[in-house]
Amino acid sequence: MDNSSSDQFERETIDILKRLSRRPIEPAPDSELMADLGFDSLQVLELVGELEDHFNIAVPLNSLTHIRTVRQIAAEVRKLASPRPAGAPSQAGTPS
Repeated sequence: MDNSSSDQFERETIDILKRLSRRPIEPAPDSELMADLGFDSLQVLELVGELEDHFNIAVPLNSLTHIRTVRQIAAEVRKLASPRPAGAPSQAGTPS
């Protein structure tokens, strides 16, 4: 996937983060949700709901365990939003 698409996912994720935050924040790709942006577990769940609605995806809760930064969120959204051929496993390593 090209850089403009990945930048789009990061930009839109940052916009959603700013909207959900209870205080003024300026998220960067390396910002950590809890440590840097002050998000609590409820806000993380709100974020997941917003991302699911905005990108028309379903985020499995077990995928959240490794996600700490804005960049990781955008990468997960990008992966879930990428079209897959019918019947293909979600983790398939398809050639480009």
